[in-house]
Amino acid sequence: MGTRTYFALLCFLFVIIQGCSGEKSFSNTARAGDTVALALGWQKHFKRSNTTVSIIPSSGPPITYLPNDTAVRAIINLYPDPLSWMVVGTETTFNESGQQQQFNNKYQNAYNYGLFISNLFTENDKDWWQTTAFVDLPITLPTGTATIVFTNALGDSKSSIVNIIPGTGSAAIFDAEKNGPLSSGQLEALERSINYEISFNSLVIPYAIEIQMNHNPDFSNSGRLGAGVVYVANPRGDIKNITWSDTGTQLKVILLPADMKTLSDMSDFKFYVTGGVSGLTLLDVQAFNNTGNPMPGITASITQNN
Repeated sequence: MGTRTYFALLCFLFVIIQGCSGEKSFSNTARAGDTVALALGWQKHFKRSNTTVSIIPSSGPPITYLPNDTAVRAIINLYPDPLSWMVVGTETTFNESGQQQQFNNKYQNAYNYGLFISNLFTENDKDWWQTTAFVDLPITLPTGTATIVFTNALGDSKSSIVNIIPGTGSAAIFDAEKNGPLSSGQLEALERSINYEISFNSLVIPYAIEIQMNHNPDFSNSGRLGAGVVYVANPRGDIKNITWSDTGTQLKVILLPADMKTLSDMSDFKFYVTGGVSGLTLLDVQAFNNTGNPMPGITASITQNN
């Protein structure tokens, strides 16, 4: 199955099971030796480098793939189209006062689905994605139901099932247009990079936040190869604007709502710092209301995701 077909299927897979773990692989039937895609839900810690995959066949002993096993081809976070009904409907169906602004059923259904995801799976975080794993099944699997279990040292555990049918399959070559079969390095390029997640807490939602952080000297400051270069990533540019500057050792970030209205949840201020820099620590954080006056009680946390 070609790369374009796989990712078209995954777009469909994202829509039908975003926010939760798939109970079955996609497709839900495969031959021994085939490559299957498995939805793992909204996961922050599953990576090829830390994930153990145990395949429990219908009969016989389990088969285990340890972290970085080449049979686990990739573990990728898939994001919804920013123009999807789910994204647009969630943001436009109701205003801040709870009044309905859109009467099209597609908006209403999309709003209901987005609310379901935020309330039950992401705790109001609108940085939605579906963690999806591509796994080559062992060629020795007997027919019948096989359970595929994903675990890591951080305590995460998800499972999915696939029905093994007669026949001998083959691993996907991911035959990409103009690029030939994708290499393991090219698939790895689609996986999430090492990053710092910066989030905030406040009893009252501010209008704007300014945060300053220190980090070890980056490449431009130290000239040391591998020291990294700061890159700030905004998961929802339609919700907030980010302005940032970096001196090589100190990073300053200003966060403002994109539509000039106070954000609906503190999680909307979340952003990421990546690029390979190390030693990121908090220096100062300040919050402001919509008239520019300081607001007390703001705190920030920095979580390193390796």
